[in-house]
Amino acid sequence: MKKAISLAMAALMTMSVVMTGCGNSGANGSGSESSSGAEAASGDKVLKVAVGCNLTGTGAKAGAGFQTATEMALEDIDYKIGDYTIKPIYVDLTDDPEKGALALEQSIVKDGAQVCMQGWFTTIALTSMDVVAKYKVPYLFNYGAGVAIDEKYEADPEYYSYYIAKTFPTTDFIAEEYRDIIDAAFENGSITGDKKIAIYGEDTDWGHSIGSNFEKYFGEAGYDIVYDEYFQAGTTDFYAILSKIKESGANVVGGTINTPATAAAFLKQAKEIGLDAQIICHSLNENADWQSLCGDAAEGVLDMMAVYVDDRGAEFEKAFKEKAGYDASIACEGVAYDCAKMTFAALQACYDEYGVLDTDTVYKFGSEEIATGKWVYDDSITQTCYKWEEGKISPVVGEDAFYNCLAQVQDGEMVVVWPENRAKAEAKF
Repeated sequence: MKKAISLAMAALMTMSVVMTGCGNSGANGSGSESSSGAEAASGDKVLKVAVGCNLTGTGAKAGAGFQTATEMALEDIDYKIGDYTIKPIYVDLTDDPEKGALALEQSIVKDGAQVCMQGWFTTIALTSMDVVAKYKVPYLFNYGAGVAIDEKYEADPEYYSYYIAKTFPTTDFIAEEYRDIIDAAFENGSITGDKKIAIYGEDTDWGHSIGSNFEKYFGEAGYDIVYDEYFQAGTTDFYAILSKIKESGANVVGGTINTPATAAAFLKQAKEIGLDAQIICHSLNENADWQSLCGDAAEGVLDMMAVYVDDRGAEFEKAFKEKAGYDASIACEGVAYDCAKMTFAALQACYDEYGVLDTDTVYKFGSEEIATGKWVYDDSITQTCYKWEEGKISPVVGEDAFYNCLAQVQDGEMVVVWPENRAKAEAKF
């Protein structure tokens, strides 16, 4: 009898140790496993998914939006795919490449993440690629429009095959759009004088990516590059930079700023010094607070803008505000919701194909179906569809696939002005 009791107690102690080992390890900074609707019932199968969010640093507001949007997409499927419970591990990728890589690595090694999803900065994506290649864990649909990601992938596609299908294409197509709308303005006399462009941006892979494409496409069209300079992310004093741009005689000023407060400072100071030029501030509207931050300093600015494909966009924004307490931006939270929905749709398709969800089956489905273009996601709220071509990590671009319009701030609102067949108003120069 005593022996039986001793054996029973030993079994209970063993179970306790196992359960403790599987507990939340968020305290170590690698990530936190959500308990909201995600706790698996006894006997359920679990797929642990690392969700990349920049919860601290310059991208913290966007990271919080990613987490909320992902939670909404999980609630849509009740945290279930087949007989698997999807258990998210929210990983703070920060805005530091080394810290972000370490956090992602810990989510795999310590928290047991089997699949990764979401992400933001190009610099973080570049180090994340090495992490998932090292541990052979599939990473689905990260963002990062910087061309450095595509170049790194194409240099060794077999090694980086675990990094599957970016959500954003590179910036060359959007640079061409900016050039085309500016060219049209010169042709109809809305902008006069010599074609001179000043290029600016944050000194990051992303900033240089859009800047180099501006230099290429505007340069090929005969524009003089009269200024080309980058500044540290987080800069807020632009008087010296803007004075140089003004002195250069540029009538077009093009670049990107990924930090809302920095963009607001740039535009306000440009207005203060009387910079008389058409400003392109790419990605301004990725923060839903751009109006309150910039005020009338943003009037007339050109920016890229995603557009909801139907009424589901308004439904998402209403639900997001009810959950988060603040407005969503289509270019940030709307895209994050799309990315999460697409990830779970891909996992559902993987489950339907193999009846198993784990690292191996997700990698197999991702590399054989998604990366080859066989699998297409056509339930997006921001794009006609997402699809990829074999050998290319960026999505296919076109009006029947991924396509973002150009918008201009008019009377305090972003209004689509290009291309002409999608424009809601004429651009004002």
